Amino acid sequence: MSAPTHDRRAAWLQDEVRRFDPAIAIESAWLPPKSWYNDGRFFSLERDTVFKHNWLIAARSDQLRNVGDFVAGSVAGEPYVVVRGEDQGLRAFFNVCRHHAAQVAMGAGCTEALVCPYHGWTYGLDGRLIKAPELGAVKDFDRTKFGLTPMHVAEWCGLVFISMSGAPRPLAGDLTELSQRLREMEIDSLQFVARRKYTLECNWKVYVDNYLDGGYHVSHLHKGLAGQLDLDSYRTEIFERYSIQSGAGAAGGGGNSGTDFAERIGDRVLYAWIYPNLMINRYGPMMDTNWVLPHGYDYTEVIFDYYFMPALSGDGAFVEKSLAASDVVQQEDVDICQSVQKGLASVSYDQGRYSVKREMGEHHFHRLLAGDFRSL
Repeated sequence: MSAPTHDRRAAWLQDEVRRFDPAIAIESAWLPPKSWYNDGRFFSLERDTVFKHNWLIAARSDQLRNVGDFVAGSVAGEPYVVVRGEDQGLRAFFNVCRHHAAQVAMGAGCTEALVCPYHGWTYGLDGRLIKAPELGAVKDFDRTKFGLTPMHVAEWCGLVFISMSGAPRPLAGDLTELSQRLREMEIDSLQFVARRKYTLECNWKVYVDNYLDGGYHVSHLHKGLAGQLDLDSYRTEIFERYSIQSGAGAAGGGGNSGTDFAERIGDRVLYAWIYPNLMINRYGPMMDTNWVLPHGYDYTEVIFDYYFMPALSGDGAFVEKSLAASDVVQQEDVDICQSVQKGLASVSYDQGRYSVKREMGEHHFHRLLAGDFRSL
């Protein structure tokens, strides 16, 4: 690419970033332009800013209890592996062999060492290069400089996070109020029961926007769920790096509306979103976490992990009924998010406006994005 062409593209990207002004109050603000959602250049920008400089969900703590336990994954095209070391400490690394860049671990399990399946380069649980077979007469090779490249790692409320930043801001300090509220709702007593995955042909931010619209879409899109919520009590609270949506259950007023049922939702709900791509939903005897993983500008995977109170975690009928009701809601969200992505491609649309009453969480999300975009 010639320098003038590169300069023109960089200037276009900067212009599109500036079309959303984070200093404008929601009453006067316009939504970000559609280019933020349907242009691959923004996905590249997000990799260099949003996903490089923030804490990202990577694993559950219960997956990493014992020495040698590991979890490998990928977010925004960047592979990672988290492992429990021989000293009981957690470590995270870029999941990239220092020889020919193959991934040294896949999935989850337990191991004594991380061995690259390509040429057998072997790394200790602390990331040190232990073995590099058949290098022969290679010169100027210092194995102490060829260990796996580390990432920062932190645990919070039974979840494991990674950061690719050189100096990330402290994780727990940003989440003090949320931690207190979740523990008041007995999350430490919950047991992981099931995982479900959904793939969507849409930009990851379309999915986050849908989640953060303050219940605006619930009565229109989720008839079953709406019957179990007191939407008049629904409110959104904004914190520096996250937001909380909460409300009361319908107290039996919704009956067993549609495919949902009151025992699943209970008497109150808490829906927390942590920037940029994690949701935590606590309700009734359950909790689910949602990891929103972009795999391209128009392709997203969402991982749902479901937790139940111990008294119900072994109740197969209740668990299956709950997962089925949740799946109805998720399929409705998949359909509407994919519809939005198609609409964003229309020449008739560029920017919309916010619901001042409902979409303050969405506006907060866009302001955080704009701050990261402007940091580059």
